[in-house]
Amino acid sequence: MRADLAALAHELITGVAPGFDFLTLRASCSGGGGTFRLTAGPSDQDVVSSASMERLWRLGLDRPVVLELRVERDGTFEAVVTEGVVQVASSLPPTYTFMRKPPLRPTKPEISTLAEVEAAIGASLPTEVHELYARTTTVDEVLLDRPDEILFNWRWHLAELAEDPRRWEQPMLYAGPPDAVRPVQFHPLWVPVGANDWGDAVCVDLAPGPGGRVGQVIQLAGEGPLTYLADSLPELVLPDEYPGSEGLEDHFDAADRTPAALPPTLQQITVREPGDLDFGLLGHLTSLRELRVVRGGSVRLAALSHLPLERLEVSGYEIELPVCETLKALVVNGAHVELPSLPNLRVLDVSRADVDVESLPRVDYLVLNAEQWRRCSQTPAAAGLVGESSLALALAWAGERGAGLPREVIRGRASA
Repeated sequence: MRADLAALAHELITGVAPGFDFLTLRASCSGGGGTFRLTAGPSDQDVVSSASMERLWRLGLDRPVVLELRVERDGTFEAVVTEGVVQVASSLPPTYTFMRKPPLRPTKPEISTLAEVEAAIGASLPTEVHELYARTTTVDEVLLDRPDEILFNWRWHLAELAEDPRRWEQPMLYAGPPDAVRPVQFHPLWVPVGANDWGDAVCVDLAPGPGGRVGQVIQLAGEGPLTYLADSLPELVLPDEYPGSEGLEDHFDAADRTPAALPPTLQQITVREPGDLDFGLLGHLTSLRELRVVRGGSVRLAALSHLPLERLEVSGYEIELPVCETLKALVVNGAHVELPSLPNLRVLDVSRADVDVESLPRVDYLVLNAEQWRRCSQTPAAAGLVGESSLALALAWAGERGAGLPREVIRGRASA
């Protein structure tokens, strides 16, 4: 790794315009790809380098890694490499998310029967699934996965969701009969048996919504929304065209649209610069599960308490929140906020708001800034830290809160 980092450091400092004191590369690498942000110090301004990132991506081939590489003008460098942390550098300082007990990545199981799949997931597949597997390897255009592939993919979906708390309680757009499918990213009783042409998983649903049936077939959200496909696996016929998001989500400036004209089928909306918008005009959106208010002013949402909102993200200088028993995720930005009783809340981000930290509800994933964390005694399953610019210091902070993560510090000098 040292040789790759030395070569990468050389490419970085020779690939940017002169005049910097040091460069900082923040990156997340996995499976031969990833994301990165390169800045020049001391101002932490974005810079462009002609460096190839092939060596960087190579670091994440065997396992997902998070890296912060600082390269001085004279070519000396120091890299902090870790795993089990989510680093988001789209804004600076980054946001770091840690889990007290990160999930284990799945390994390939050694099984060969559907009965072993059922034993692992703790539920029985419908008889028609067993009969279909006994006579064919395909249904319509779907190549059925082998039992070991089913179990591996099932574990992979669970681990992928569990390891990134930012995705917890993120409602999914849903296309299909009302209430037939739980509108979530993945459920432990969804059994992946194949994929469509786009690679979106096709699952047998053993935990349907109140309007569905056990054994129905669904397509996970990916290129399109979460989609109901068939009543049973033998009846599966893939559609010629998959439903898009039209009529399910909308994004608009309040000055350009009349809220009363929005279709009641909308499940997600983003309202930008609402000004003095009367949010009660959204009260007819009885399918709305996610609402984002961007660059708001006085944002009063009490009139929306009857809606089935599950996720709310709102910014403004004055915010009145709805009392929604369905609300599971809340992000508030820019105001002093009094939190109402929200009995089902699991995710809370008030890192950019003025709140009474000592009285915050207990949630599974809590995001605060560094000053707020100093006044908070909670130890949630997952914690987000905003306002710390150093990965090394963020890891030390996480260790103090019980999330001891592996780290490697590598020092050297840039070389071609």
